[in-house]
Amino acid sequence: MNTTIDLIKNHTSIRKFNEQPVTKEEEQTIIECAMRGPSAGNMMQYTIIPIRNKETLAKLAESCDHQPFIATAGLALLFVADNYKWKRFFELREVTDHGEPYKGPKIPDFMLAIQDAMIAAQNSVLAAESLGLGTCYIGDIMEQAEFHRELFKLPSHTMPVTLIVMGHFDFKPQLRSRFDQQYVVSEEVYPNVDEPFIDGMFDKEEQKQENFAQKFYSRKIEADFFKEMIRSIKVYLGQWL
Repeated sequence: MNTTIDLIKNHTSIRKFNEQPVTKEEEQTIIECAMRGPSAGNMMQYTIIPIRNKETLAKLAESCDHQPFIATAGLALLFVADNYKWKRFFELREVTDHGEPYKGPKIPDFMLAIQDAMIAAQNSVLAAESLGLGTCYIGDIMEQAEFHRELFKLPSHTMPVTLIVMGHFDFKPQLRSRFDQQYVVSEEVYPNVDEPFIDGMFDKEEQKQENFAQKFYSRKIEADFFKEMIRSIKVYLGQWL
C-alpha cells in the first residue's frame, strides 16, 4: 500500500512530545511541502509563521484555551489567511475596480485565503508525519483576536486560521472512530437527512452515553472557549465586511 495512504489512514493527533528537537532541515522540508499545496489562482493568500521560541509557545499554551502540551512542541506553524499582501500590491500599483478606485479585499478573497491556508496546513501535516513527527491542529488560535494580533504583529485583512504543533513523540494514541461512510458520502446530491438518518449516524455515541446530544452541546457549543471564538471571528470578519 502507498506510504502516503498509510499515513492518512493512521493519523491521530499527538498531544505529548518528547525532548528530541525538530531539525531545521525537517522544518524546511515541511514548509516546502506546505507551499506546494494547490492555491486559487496561484495567489498563495496565506503566511506561514514558524514558532520555536519557548516563551511564545508558553503564551500560546495559555491563550489557546489553556493546553499545556502546546508549550512542549518542538515546532509550531501558524497559518494565517492573508489578503494583506495582495491588497498592498493592488494599492501600490493603483489598480481600479470597473473604473473605480480599488476598495480592498472582499469576502470571496477571505474565503479563498482560508482554503489556501488550510490546504497548505494539511500538506505540512502529511510532510511532518512522513518524517516521523507527531502533529496536532489547534483551532483555538482563532480565539483571543486582540492578543494574537499583537503577538504576531498581524496587519489588516489577515486572520490566524490554524496552528499546528509538532514534534517527536514516544507514544501514539489509538485511532479514534469516525462516522460510517454512509453518513458522510452522498452520491451526486446531498442526502435526505431525515430522523432515521440522524438516528443511525449517532447511534454508536448515544449507545455509549445517555443524553449525548445535550452533553456534547454543553461541552462544546455552550463552552466559554466557543463563545470567545465567536467573538474573535466577528472581530476578524469586520475587516472584510
